Amino acid sequence: MYRRLSLVLLAILAFHATLSAQETINNASLAGRITDTTGAIIRNASVAVRATSTGIISRTETDAAGRFRFPYLQVGTYELDAHSDGFADSKRSLTLTLGAAFDLPITLTVGASQSVTVNAEAPVLEASRSQIAATISQNEVANLPYNGRNFLDLALLVPGVSPTNTAANQLFAETSAVGGQGISVSSQRNFSNSFIVDGLSANDDAAGLVQTSFGLDVVREMQVVTSGGQAEFGRALGGYINFVSKSGGSKVHGDLYAYLRDKNLNAQNPLSQTLLPYTQVQSGASLSGPIRKDRTFYFGNFEQRQLNQTGIITITAANAAAINTALKSFGYPGQSLNISTTTPTTIYGNPVRASNFFAKLDHKVSDRDQLSARYSLYHVSSVNSRGVGSTSYTSAAAGLEDLDQTVAVSNIFTLNPRTVDETRAQFTNSNLRAPVNDPVGPAVSISGVASFGTLSGSPTGRYDRLYEVVDNISRQAGAHALRVGADFLYNDLTITFPQSIRGSYAFSSLANFQAGRYTTFTQSFGNYVVPQTNPNLGIYAQDEWKASQKLTLNAGLRYDLQFLKTLSTDTNNISPRIGFAYAPFTNRRTVVRGSFGLFYDRIPLRALSNALESSQNTTAINNQTFTTIALSYGQAGAPTFPNIASGYTATTIPSNLRLSLTTMDPHMQNAYSEQGSLEVDQQLTATSNLAISYQHVRGLHLLISVNLNTPTCYATVDPINLCRPNSAYANNKQYASAADSYYDGLSVSYVQRPVRWGSYRVSYTWSKAIDNVGEFFFSSPVNNFNLQEDRGLSDDDQRHRVVFDGTIHSPLTPANHLAGKLTHGFQLGGILQYYSPLPFNITTGQNSIQTTTLRPCLPGYVLTPTAANTCANALPGTMIGRNAGVGFNSFTLNARLSRTFALGERVRLEGIAEAFNALNHRNNQIPNGTFGTGAYPTTPSSTFGQPTAVGDPRSVQLAAKLSF
Repeated sequence: MYRRLSLVLLAILAFHATLSAQETINNASLAGRITDTTGAIIRNASVAVRATSTGIISRTETDAAGRFRFPYLQVGTYELDAHSDGFADSKRSLTLTLGAAFDLPITLTVGASQSVTVNAEAPVLEASRSQIAATISQNEVANLPYNGRNFLDLALLVPGVSPTNTAANQLFAETSAVGGQGISVSSQRNFSNSFIVDGLSANDDAAGLVQTSFGLDVVREMQVVTSGGQAEFGRALGGYINFVSKSGGSKVHGDLYAYLRDKNLNAQNPLSQTLLPYTQVQSGASLSGPIRKDRTFYFGNFEQRQLNQTGIITITAANAAAINTALKSFGYPGQSLNISTTTPTTIYGNPVRASNFFAKLDHKVSDRDQLSARYSLYHVSSVNSRGVGSTSYTSAAAGLEDLDQTVAVSNIFTLNPRTVDETRAQFTNSNLRAPVNDPVGPAVSISGVASFGTLSGSPTGRYDRLYEVVDNISRQAGAHALRVGADFLYNDLTITFPQSIRGSYAFSSLANFQAGRYTTFTQSFGNYVVPQTNPNLGIYAQDEWKASQKLTLNAGLRYDLQFLKTLSTDTNNISPRIGFAYAPFTNRRTVVRGSFGLFYDRIPLRALSNALESSQNTTAINNQTFTTIALSYGQAGAPTFPNIASGYTATTIPSNLRLSLTTMDPHMQNAYSEQGSLEVDQQLTATSNLAISYQHVRGLHLLISVNLNTPTCYATVDPINLCRPNSAYANNKQYASAADSYYDGLSVSYVQRPVRWGSYRVSYTWSKAIDNVGEFFFSSPVNNFNLQEDRGLSDDDQRHRVVFDGTIHSPLTPANHLAGKLTHGFQLGGILQYYSPLPFNITTGQNSIQTTTLRPCLPGYVLTPTAANTCANALPGTMIGRNAGVGFNSFTLNARLSRTFALGERVRLEGIAEAFNALNHRNNQIPNGTFGTGAYPTTPSSTFGQPTAVGDPRSVQLAAKLSF
């Protein structure tokens, strides 16, 4: 390992000797070349850019080739002034966006020192960018309708990004305290993304999701890199969702706002056919301004959300009655099902209380030194936050209580006119608790009918202390711009995951439940509180070489190490990245960009935590081993429903029982993707462009759970061990880097930037995704000996995606005549999203001899209980393919109408009305995938394919915002 690390460091040093920096994660970069009207270069010309919001000026000079570069500029608007003796000054306005890499040619004319002002802004196209990325502007952040004002929803405006297909509608997923669905970039799994705020990690490394939440009014801009990210990006094989927060300016500015919702403004829920109880108040305030003129600035925001909402359970009254009758006869100790007999669905309460606080200070220490510091707090509590909904009853749910606090600092120091050092650091303290609603249980799952009892599929606690330090050095060396850096990240994490400590029963049908004939019983024993650490080191070098005025080449190299308990460190994570940006025509209105690179993922700590419970990721059995017994009905020692064992430890289990373990391959490899992209970006007008891009993502060594000790016979043959290869224990479900995926996508995007009347963005994505593993990292195959039997459409395969967002407005300036007073100040905004159907997996409700979930047999084949994969002749391919079902499409139109009134010279009052799902389109969700045991495809169960949930009906929100 050390030899390989030394080689990488030597390669970076070799880069450093000759090359220099690229676009940045949390800033913008601006470069260019100054010539005279004959094309001759102008050396030692002075270039200054002034931030219009703060008045801070940054200066540099052109080199011997007439080039200049500002590697770190805050997002925002600027005034640029280029000066050289004997020439007229050139002035122009610029708008720099997050992660932008603008290349700006400047021509000076011979003459006196008078100024020549160019009114046009910088070119719309980024002529130096090779990665495929899209930026959501402050105009879109502030003036579009977002349901729940969730800052993650900004990413859904970008081509190739969509909600993940988790087949669940729980409010908070896994160990995440941030509400909403996961995000899939290029149809990759949601834990394969990286969330970045102000250049620092905002990831919950336990589950790979976003760790904390920010108020929408804190977000200045957001960028999503979908392919070909620079070498500074690491620890994710999918997309990079990159946010930059607001800063204060030279003028005092404040906002006071409140958003109100009530059920009487909503439409009826199509499943319950009633108006569901619902009220929400989201209120907050922001304040920003100078502390010291042109030097020190502040920004602060506080926001609170009081949400009283309800969800829907679709367990039928008839099924509930039959279940309750059986529970009473069995003497079930847990909660019975209280299901409505007068309505087709049952509602449950799902209140949420959330608070956000954010404070930021920016200080210009000197002309060479800039400092920024921020503090954020996020607190949320909720009832029935996960595990409930659809056919899952409230007793199978858990609550949520979470507090996240982060302190972050960054410093940009100019060592000399060609060299800049940037340092960032943060500390995050995150404490999440998720107590279960029913501590008695046991858990019960009846396939396609109902789930209830103690929640056993999610952790009940996560406590994480995150430390991160980043340092980057940028240097300009002629036509090259080098950026080298290192990122050290450390998690001190404890996960509490009792799993099936109260027992868990799985039944294939209601009839079998009534008879007490379960398919599988599991129960866990031992210590389920697992501490672990997660040191991560990433080092990289990135070169931007201006090979000619038309061609820019980007070449980078990254190396990542993730040190994990009980695992041999994967030292092969070397990621070469290469890309180009080519402007073939003199007018620079066309840019062709392409890239190829490797992108390594991080291993989710939740998966390793599960393995560490099993005697520190071994198959050893001792008193501290957290383990599970897994038994089939009729097997020796199998309990009678609803009994569970008590007083056992891993070493006192009766000799006729076998323990099941969860382990992780000690030689686990980090998953990675091969990403290739090609894009043609055409500027159509001074403020609009059309981009057509193709992206290919090949995922390798994806995480999957494979049983290494599967049964090979039934209890009638071997009642104790079911003929498993190793008789010392039962199942050994091991996380392994054994799955793979393919994605190909074509995107077309048109962006009209703000003009006199408004702005809009429209995009279409066509794609296809294939893999052999499900959305979750603990997904298991149907055949542990042949993963290719699960090769099929990805859970997140979505053939068509159309997204439109836009705003139009009447004049926003105060009117001085009657007609203007009636018409000025109106603004209409909207978001339209269409997603074609997602696939779903069709199952029989039964388990195979390997204790995996079965799919129906193809026509002509019948179930054969004695065969390993249960279809006649045990031949591969006799089952239908994975994800063979076609789900439901989704169409949503959100609209926002506002009017702004002037209350004096500086005070504005804005009245807002928003409608979510304004057309009240019914969006069915989560189809029932249990086909039953009938002949496929002619005799499904009566509820097969029916929706078990729906998207929100039309709802209306009223708001007021006072600004000064």
